[in-house]
Amino acid sequence: MQARQWADARSSGVRGKAYNPLMSRARVYKTEAIVLRHQNLGDADKIVTVYSPYLGKLRVVGKGVLKPRSRVGGHVEPLSRVSLLIARGQNLDVISQVSPIDSFVELRDDLHRTAQALYAAELIDLFSGEEDASPELYDALLETLKALSLNKDGGLVLRRFELRLLGILGFAPELDSCVVCRETSFQGGASFSPSAGGLICASCAEVDGSARPMSRDALISFRYLRSADPSAIAEKVTPERLAGEMEITLGRYIRYQLEREVRSAGFLDRLAALPSGS
Repeated sequence: MQARQWADARSSGVRGKAYNPLMSRARVYKTEAIVLRHQNLGDADKIVTVYSPYLGKLRVVGKGVLKPRSRVGGHVEPLSRVSLLIARGQNLDVISQVSPIDSFVELRDDLHRTAQALYAAELIDLFSGEEDASPELYDALLETLKALSLNKDGGLVLRRFELRLLGILGFAPELDSCVVCRETSFQGGASFSPSAGGLICASCAEVDGSARPMSRDALISFRYLRSADPSAIAEKVTPERLAGEMEITLGRYIRYQLEREVRSAGFLDRLAALPSGS
């Protein structure tokens, strides 16, 4: 789905703002949030991007967080789950207080798991407009961070997160029948087409330049992941070849939807290419 279609979907209510009693013009408001990223603002401050269940994506200023004695700085690192007290500002709102809820220490102790979690956070950032709230999307990110904390091999957890994110936003790929002709048997084999929006049969794939063959194992795995509990799949091990096929398939689809690369996905690829034990 291209940018215009995406915008139409948002305006039609697919990704509309959830009702939120906190969104008044009160001078100070409080929210739980997960930190997605931050960037320096001058010598002492940072702009912190967070995702909140009822306020959506927010860009707020952390005053003085770069100073050594800052009470805020250590709690607003990416992937932190926090409770924020935020004051209205002229341009950007400002963090007044922050209380940690979960720092996901297990993720931070392993570079690969950290990279996987940052990838999930980046997807939330890229797919979300500011103040575009979705409690379901927040829950999907939170449960994914918890599941990634359980196991170093989080490939299936990420694939499940990608499918759930796409489903919540209204862009779930078709995995049950050919998008074009509605064939369900796939006797000649199945392919996946980002431009068509999912599976297509062998006949329809002949005229679709973006279609790539999909193995039966990959299709079965994708169908399973649509309803699987992240904690239940965190301990599963996927054969390397199958894991690679699933990652490439959904990666191509996500890039098509976003019309851009996902930066952290490239970092994950570079980590995967390192020799074992690096």
